[in-house]
Order: sequence, then C-alpha cells, then structure tokens
Amino acid sequence: MSIIKKFAESSKELGHVQTLAVCAMLLALRVVLGIFSNFTLAIMPFVKIGFSFIPIVIVAYLYGPVCAGIVSGAGDILSIIISNPTAFSMNPALTACYVWEGILYGMILYKSDMSLKRIIISKVAVLVLCTLPLNTIVLSGMMNIPYLQLLLYRAAVLVPFGVVEVIIMRFIKPLLDRIKFIKA
Repeated sequence: MSIIKKFAESSKELGHVQTLAVCAMLLALRVVLGIFSNFTLAIMPFVKIGFSFIPIVIVAYLYGPVCAGIVSGAGDILSIIISNPTAFSMNPALTACYVWEGILYGMILYKSDMSLKRIIISKVAVLVLCTLPLNTIVLSGMMNIPYLQLLLYRAAVLVPFGVVEVIIMRFIKPLLDRIKFIKA
C-alpha cells in the first residue's frame, strides 16, 4: 500500500466513533505513561527514557499515521499541561518531533503484518530520522550544549533502549493481532 493511500485510509478512520473512542483511551494511557513512566538518568538529564511509545505504536498499527500523529502530539501537550501547568516548558519543535514519530510509526506499521523486520525498520526510522537528529537539535538549543556532544550522549542511551522497545513491540504484537481481528 502506498504512503498516500495509508494517509487517506488513516484519515477515514477518524470518521468512526469506535476509532475516536479507542484513540481517546490510548491518548489517556499515553499521558499517564508520559507523566509516570518517563525517567532521566542522573548523569544525563537530557536523555529521557520511558514507555509512552507503546500507545503510539498501538494507534499506528490499528489506525495509521494520521491518528498516531494526532495522539502523539496531543499526548505530549497534555502531559506537559497536566504535569507542569505553571511552567512554560512546552516547546512546539519537540511536539512536532513527537507528531513526526507517530506518523513514521503509522507509515510503516499500518495495514502491515507487523513482522519483526517491520518493527525494527520502524524503530530505526524513528531513531535515525527523528529522535536522535531532530530532538537533539531542539534540546541542544534549549540547553546550550554542543549538538555533536549531545547527540553522542543521547545515542549511547537511546540506541540500546531502542532494542528494548523492539522487544516490547514484539511482545505486544499477538495482542494487537487479536484486537485487529475483533476490529475487522
């Protein structure tokens, strides 16, 4: 299926009440995981590790890039509003990176068999096209740390954690296949 067709199919998914309900529940899960499951390393406060990617992957697989991008971006905004409502800590560039991550997952996983190969490709694409270069550029500007130095620190942590994320995605695949069967 072409990328344009995936976007068209995904945008049609938004017309179903069931899709909106499931996306809302997964958005709530994304917000809860974004607030409570993220942690930073004491020696590297600019590297955040967490499990808020799980609802995004589920939305991407079930409903495509449009829905996953919306849930990912809205989840970032709501997490900031709920966890730190008095500070002006929201950065639109970081939110755009999260939207792009959801879109990438959706472009690769939507209407696919979600094989191990596709899971690895999706994680590598998110790391190489978004998390490492784009997020690091934004964080480098915010924290006044040289880009290359920050990129190397982040890569040293995020690449091994990417392997953990692939393993988690592989474990949730049977559950997603059951959900997709019920959905159809």
